[in-house]
Amino acid sequence: MSKEKPNVPVYYFMGLLESGKTSVIKDFLQNNQFAKAECNLIILGEEGEEEIDEELLQESHSKIIVVEDVEELSTEFYQELQKKYNPSSVLIEANGMWNAGDYMNIPLPEEWFDFQNIGMVNAETFEVYQKNMKDRFVDLFRYCELIIFNRCDHETRQQDIRRNVRVVNRRAQVIFESDLEDFVEEEPELPFSIDKDEIELELDDYGAWFVDMQDHPDHYDKKRIIFDGYLCSAQKDGVIHYGVGRVGMACCADDMMFLGISGTGVPFKQLNHRKDERKWGKVTGVIHVKYDSNGEIDNLKMKVEAFTEEKKPEDTIVYFN
Repeated sequence: MSKEKPNVPVYYFMGLLESGKTSVIKDFLQNNQFAKAECNLIILGEEGEEEIDEELLQESHSKIIVVEDVEELSTEFYQELQKKYNPSSVLIEANGMWNAGDYMNIPLPEEWFDFQNIGMVNAETFEVYQKNMKDRFVDLFRYCELIIFNRCDHETRQQDIRRNVRVVNRRAQVIFESDLEDFVEEEPELPFSIDKDEIELELDDYGAWFVDMQDHPDHYDKKRIIFDGYLCSAQKDGVIHYGVGRVGMACCADDMMFLGISGTGVPFKQLNHRKDERKWGKVTGVIHVKYDSNGEIDNLKMKVEAFTEEKKPEDTIVYFN
């Protein structure tokens, strides 16, 4: 007998206290899809000023389960809830101080499946909190495919915020919301023109280019890019891999990542093929994008045409704030 497919969608709502998680859950419950459900199960990891009133809970056929500690969450705990409530959907409002990996990696009951992870951020306090709790935001950016910055105003640095998110999770959709009537959500701005066949990047432009290239690789297909960065070789499982790029800082000095793409070309011959090696200098290469039969991006590479080794500047880190 074949096993039934999971049919209970699980929604995770992440964010610090008073970031707007409960407000979004209330919006969900007022949606026809949820209002007509037999049972919406809400697991609350924290209770803020915003509450879900009893009338809405009854109208949406919702039940609330409050947990005090992330250690209360487990596969066994979820299975008990499944047996007791047989929910149509599960909405988990996580405590903003929990480590996301502690609950996102818990195996779900066979009837449940991870449907959507939503991150909520109060734009009014984002910059202050980010300085002191960067790891919390990196967690949120990493796990959520939809991130909503609410309470925005004309001073909200949308471009910087978008780049902060995309360097951690290039697939995340970022939305800016405001109660101001004249508030406008900005289109991403680039410090260089993409209309030319040859684009030369300033040292500080690499981060913006890398994020935009990940989002819109088709904009750069067959274009020549010139930038200051590393020519690299790395050995893995006995195979030599080549690439070009820079090192970026997502949140702090302990969370560095290589922002690069695979490379081919004669200039890589100057590297030592028997060990990992990097050389800093001027990279010139052409981006090549390969698509699969469905029109999706299958491969992204740079064919390096030239590399001139240069003295490395004192600070080569790519910053996103």
